[in-house]
Amino acid sequence: MRAINRHTILGHVGQIIPLKNVLKVNVAANRDWLSDGERKTATDWVQITVLDKAQADWISNNVVAGDVVYVESRVANTSYERDGEQVYSTDVIALLFNLVSKKSSD
Repeated sequence: MRAINRHTILGHVGQIIPLKNVLKVNVAANRDWLSDGERKTATDWVQITVLDKAQADWISNNVVAGDVVYVESRVANTSYERDGEQVYSTDVIALLFNLVSKKSSD
């Protein structure tokens, strides 16, 4: 059996955060549902971690807040030690990062 670890998101870019060895991109995806006949909407914010330097450079030069992006990623659990304590984190690691459309001008 082949295992698959794939996460897909289509949404609007929020903040782009350059760090020492990675780029973090916050992406907002809205979800809609009906509750007692009333339409509800909520926004899920997902922080994408971009490890590939060439991909991070391209994003930094071509993507801005408000742009629509399509991201395929994998989910990874990691741990590290900080101040003698074990810290656990879950990262969404970009495998494919595509610009779908630029932010519309007002």
